[in-house]
Amino acid sequence: MTTTESVKLQAGASLSRIKNILDEPVKISCIIPTRNRCHMTLEAIASVWRQQLYDVEITVVDDGSTDNTADEALALFPGITVVKLDGIAGPGQARNAGVNASSGDILMFLDSDDLWLDNHVARLVNVLNRGYNVAYGVARTRHELGGADFLIPENGAGPEGDCFDALLRWCFLVPSAMALKRETFEKVGGFASLSCGEDWIFFIRLAAQFPFGFAGPEPITLRRLHPGSLCFLSDKKKLLAIISQVLSILENEPRATAAHYSHFKMLHNWTADNMAQWSSVQDWYLSMLQEKII
Repeated sequence: MTTTESVKLQAGASLSRIKNILDEPVKISCIIPTRNRCHMTLEAIASVWRQQLYDVEITVVDDGSTDNTADEALALFPGITVVKLDGIAGPGQARNAGVNASSGDILMFLDSDDLWLDNHVARLVNVLNRGYNVAYGVARTRHELGGADFLIPENGAGPEGDCFDALLRWCFLVPSAMALKRETFEKVGGFASLSCGEDWIFFIRLAAQFPFGFAGPEPITLRRLHPGSLCFLSDKKKLLAIISQVLSILENEPRATAAHYSHFKMLHNWTADNMAQWSSVQDWYLSMLQEKII
């Protein structure tokens, strides 16, 4: 059975849910940014439709695809919304556009090459119901570049509460495994207009104002690290760009200390000297662990 045939079966089995989505107020929105990942995008949408207990409003943001992503998604999942951009927005601005086109009080995100696992939505909603404005869970990463699979956060152990200092050690969560209230998203101004590292910057800004709730050690998201992934270092200088963006945030963040700033200055210099040896962000992270930099 081909990927498209499999997705068609899942879509067909779920067509009866469209009336529920249209007739009942939608409170949860999923934003899926994509560009030229048609089959992966269809699989991502299907993983949202498989969620139990909750109907989720799905907004796909097609940032300039040339592979018929939008038409195929609408044909298989007629209850979704598709927003088309010009191809230069990048993932952060694409997510922002999706939020603007959605209506949910709770926002969740799913990168087009990732999948939600069973009970993803329920697990995150349970955390928000404990009083948190921001919830996150564990993502299991399938390493398709030859390395070992791994969890984010490492070993499935994530902090809860004030996570500002922890996020200035390392970015221990991913957009595809988090949820937040719409007013919280709006208060920090959404994602920055950056080509890389926009998620880390967003999380730091969130953590400066809000405590995070953790959904526990069982993975809620499947993440795929592949040659087309943004975490694959086709241009290793993007690591320096990420660090420079963090430094820029720290210059204007009241909670940031001189020690935080000095750490990232050191990290910038060390990364510049060693980045030739890494092929992915995970390689960078493992080297920092080995050198006890983080």
